[in-house]
Amino acid sequence: MKRYYNPTTHEWYIEGNRITLLRPEGMYSCVPTTEQLTEWGYEEYIEPVPTPEQLLERAKADKLSELDAYDLSEEVDSFTIDNKTMWLDAQKRQQLRTSIESYVASGIETATKYFDGIQYTFPCSVWLQMLNALEVYASEALNVTESHRAAINALDDIEDIESYEFNNYPPKLSF
Repeated sequence: MKRYYNPTTHEWYIEGNRITLLRPEGMYSCVPTTEQLTEWGYEEYIEPVPTPEQLLERAKADKLSELDAYDLSEEVDSFTIDNKTMWLDAQKRQQLRTSIESYVASGIETATKYFDGIQYTFPCSVWLQMLNALEVYASEALNVTESHRAAINALDDIEDIESYEFNNYPPKLSF
């Protein structure tokens, strides 16, 4: 699909779309021909050929976007508890830790929490062990993501960037 630009009016036109113009004789609406566009001051816009540096940066940006999506997916951000897959982000982990520590400080040895409508009851010491393990997993997974980010940014060959695989994440936790 061709694009056209009018340098006088700074308007864009995409081939095949209807255009409405205000003329002295009134409003005029049509799907213009190339000749009409030229007569009205439009020029076909030719996308500039990207430089090798721009292509390299685009490849890095695309791969980093893939990495970000992967990092937020269940492939990384998940664990299982009683065969149910879930994830607690940093804020929820901290809220849960504060809650469990309050139970412990109050002398309560067992706590019940609900996730997605499912009840989980464990001794507070088990809750804290699970939270510690989850916090270590999240930190190590973040380290892996950041190491991938650095490795991608260090690459200077588009094929190497496109074929770069995300790996070495720590094993997911199962409680």
